[in-house]
Amino acid sequence: MKRSLVVLAAVAALISCGGGGGGADAPAPQALGVELYSDSIGAGYGVRVPPAARMQQLRPAWQVVDHSVNGLQLTALMQGFAGLPRTGRYVPLALGLNDAYLGAQGYEQSLRTAIEQLQREGRVPVLTGVVGVPKPPALAAQHNAITHALAREYGLQHAGWGEDYRGEVDVIADGIHRTQEASDRLAALLVAAIERAAQEEQQR
Repeated sequence: MKRSLVVLAAVAALISCGGGGGGADAPAPQALGVELYSDSIGAGYGVRVPPAARMQQLRPAWQVVDHSVNGLQLTALMQGFAGLPRTGRYVPLALGLNDAYLGAQGYEQSLRTAIEQLQREGRVPVLTGVVGVPKPPALAAQHNAITHALAREYGLQHAGWGEDYRGEVDVIADGIHRTQEASDRLAALLVAAIERAAQEEQQR
């Protein structure tokens, strides 16, 4: 599918600079293990190249494992989250919109529990926020705000998916799922957030 020149330029810049700054003299991207938990946005409903696949294209040295499932809620995932096998060090949590649509209670506690479980495993959670939609459910803004608050509290990197929303141009006809261009932006933002997290670890 066609992508705008703006998106192509942004992706090219991300590849050249390592995603989070630097320039021509920036070191080559390091090999990282990444495991993504997301819903249909992460699964790439309606696009040819889902975010995890785009991330893998942007960072071929990474090992990206995609656990995205259409319709997945964070509150449902948490029922067996502690027992799920994981090998990646960086674990993006990209859930919350379905919880908002269904009015699920306990989103903040579920996200806090997921963060603490990953940290006990020696992994690094990365938060994405909740994507915007033209007609958001009542809890969507609250859930997005929770992701920012917990990122600050736990010192985590945040990809800013909700803040990147550019209106109806970002969604397909169903009014929820991303266009390829918008999906590619989410992937680039998440790559940058993961690389910031990796840089923070190197500096400790």
